[in-house]
Amino acid sequence: MKVLHIQTGMTPAGNAAYRLHQAMRREGIESYVLTYQKTIKRNFVFNEKTGLKQIIAKFYNKIINTKIINKKKAGTYLFSVFPRITFNEIIQHAKNMDVIYLHWISGGYLSVKDISKLAQLGKPIIFFMHDMWTMTGGCHHSFDCTQYKTGCKECEMFQSRGNIAFKQNKIKANLFRKYNNLYFVSPSQWMANCAKESSILKEKPVYVIPNIVDESIFKPLDKGISRNILNLPHNKFIITFGCQAGINNKFKGFDYLREAINNLNFSDIQLLIYGSDYNQRTVEQLKYPIIFLGPINDEHVLSLICNASDLFVSPSLAESFGLTFLENTLCGTPVIGFDCTAIPEIVKTGINGYLTKNKNSEDLSQGITLIYNKKITMKETIKYNSSAIIKQHKELIKNILEK
Repeated sequence: MKVLHIQTGMTPAGNAAYRLHQAMRREGIESYVLTYQKTIKRNFVFNEKTGLKQIIAKFYNKIINTKIINKKKAGTYLFSVFPRITFNEIIQHAKNMDVIYLHWISGGYLSVKDISKLAQLGKPIIFFMHDMWTMTGGCHHSFDCTQYKTGCKECEMFQSRGNIAFKQNKIKANLFRKYNNLYFVSPSQWMANCAKESSILKEKPVYVIPNIVDESIFKPLDKGISRNILNLPHNKFIITFGCQAGINNKFKGFDYLREAINNLNFSDIQLLIYGSDYNQRTVEQLKYPIIFLGPINDEHVLSLICNASDLFVSPSLAESFGLTFLENTLCGTPVIGFDCTAIPEIVKTGINGYLTKNKNSEDLSQGITLIYNKKITMKETIKYNSSAIIKQHKELIKNILEK
């Protein structure tokens, strides 16, 4: 079986699409990845060619996107539209494949025309939804907005209630309705439920298959050795916060963590932040010392960080799955997160950490205190097997091909 994964970019670490590709390879599936953006050289990962036509298209689409972004309200979340023009070689790469997986394809990669051409090949196309973009008029997470259920007619992300989101919503609905070889996979039950309630995907097949984490990498290691390798103190209670988008991404909830930590009264707290470089303002706002590790580009280093930590806290306001919670849990490190979106599917109070009231820094502080005082400990790790997850993909593909 030959599978092609298509994604705009391929980050060096923590990339769900690449992890799925690797796991498929380990289980005997002939898997390949095609990306739009240049990436580091990896096994069976190919980049789209970049010529004059591609540069012109990228520049033109950027102008259009800038006009859209300028109409957004300040401080709103990511919003993406289909590119107007593209020049790529997806058909040449896809025509010899049995199954096509579409992952994160925003950022100017695939147009409506491109997806139509792929669908017209007659092969199964599986959208693996890493956020809510597939079911909305353009936002990647809706948060408290429910407009995606009724067509995004009054998008709250824009200064004036224009029809950008409504038009994009309608384009997606018409595109997905036109072809019966399109299937949709959500990594969480929460997002699958959202999809079935959406005006775009309510009539499409939606399946739930978790994300892949390599349990041969993310596993319990000696905490002392992990701290030695990372040059971290042994006499501190290390609370870790990770966000590859940086601490300034307000949707990852660092402001709530800052308030919670400043409410603590322990003498040996050490905050560890990865994904963000040194920030003087953050240092001045916290009463405890901070170590910044910067962007992390290696999964083995991520595993060391998980194992070196006493506690991982991610007060994120929206998660389609909660990959960092799972990574830490597999390493035996307790986790804390808000009771929202897909987070409760992984974070279990009294089992692998503490699930706090949503957007509540006081309860966040309470959870940290309970784990610090060992009132809550890791009772068990979540049962997780990447081979079993690939088996779910195999069964899905088998059922689709037998239709």
